[in-house]
Amino acid sequence: MPRITKPQAKPKDLSAADFALQLKLHGFLHLRAEGRFADVRAKGCPRTEPVMRGKRLDRQATLDALLRDRKARQDAAAAAEALQIERERTASLIAPQALPAARASLEGAAAIAQLAEDFITITTRNEGAALPDLVRMGWRKSQVFEHADAARNLAYSRQNGAAV
Repeated sequence: MPRITKPQAKPKDLSAADFALQLKLHGFLHLRAEGRFADVRAKGCPRTEPVMRGKRLDRQATLDALLRDRKARQDAAAAAEALQIERERTASLIAPQALPAARASLEGAAAIAQLAEDFITITTRNEGAALPDLVRMGWRKSQVFEHADAARNLAYSRQNGAAV
């Protein structure tokens, strides 16, 4: 009578090659000297401890922990920005003249055009536009990061006389 074997269960953990590929794909770096992993896409390269199974590295659980930590940092940053927007809204109700121009409400092409004008204005006074200057003018950090490249190109073309 033939012997019946159990079907092989798929391994729960990633192979070393797959793990290395996933680290690169998601922007993580294994710091062997520290024995931790760094998120190179986040400011300050925050560190995360590996997940161990006994004395062995649990690659899948470590990758999940890295992604979970990144998501938590992004959620915290979004909550902080939402809190700042709410503070600005409350301040505008209390003392509207104390706030800078309403650039925070601009979107799309209007935001790019205004940001380009602000770049031109700031660079005529200073050497370059810095993020704190733009925030003082009423821009949100997320707007600046989203539209900076397009606005820089538009400002450059306007300063050099190219029609846009």
